[in-house]
Amino acid sequence: MSQQNAEIVRRMIEGFLAFQKGDPKALADALTVLDPEIRWHGTVGGIDEGRVAHGYEEVARAFQENFETWEQLELRTERYIDAGDKGVIVFWHEVARSRHSDKELETNTAVIYTVRNGAVVEAKGYMDRGAALESVGLSEQDLP
Repeated sequence: MSQQNAEIVRRMIEGFLAFQKGDPKALADALTVLDPEIRWHGTVGGIDEGRVAHGYEEVARAFQENFETWEQLELRTERYIDAGDKGVIVFWHEVARSRHSDKELETNTAVIYTVRNGAVVEAKGYMDRGAALESVGLSEQDLP
């Protein structure tokens, strides 16, 4: 994994997480590493599967809507994985509680971030980490 691509993804993630914790300026910072034509796919197997946000405004609106859905949302990155020219895979641990229920949801997910020319051009999430790895030709056995 190129260190540069990993740092671009880290910067974006840190901005989105800071925004989620109440720093409105952080969203603008995170968006600076997105390509203007970014395509952000809803999570395969998730409640937003099939949705695609295109461009800064749609991505920002989708994140705002997602954060508003949850009364509590804790996101933590667990691992960054080199997928070569197919991107940077980030394993996430998520704990959420809906505004409409007292039930808590805890999941381990993955997102593949494709970086080109110093910008994130695409993001695609998966509820199943194995499926994310498989989509780029990797498996759990390939990981160190």
